[in-house]
Amino acid sequence: MTVCGFTPAEIDEMTFFDIQALFAYWREFPPAHEVLKIVHGLAPASQMTNDARDPSGIASLIARYPDGKVRTS
Repeated sequence: MTVCGFTPAEIDEMTFFDIQALFAYWREFPPAHEVLKIVHGLAPASQMTNDARDPSGIASLIARYPDGKVRTS
């Protein structure tokens, strides 16, 4: 189970459109653990972008995880 409530299998089954919808939702209502990291100074605020040229926010995710692997620890 991921911190956002999806199992790895559910993530694997997501379509591109599912992910776009999820990113759009997260732009309006970001996951609480991400907000708390920024508020408490554990992550730079620059990780949260609202760039009109990148409405999906994918560029910031790619920058955060350049090798495409999200590590939990």
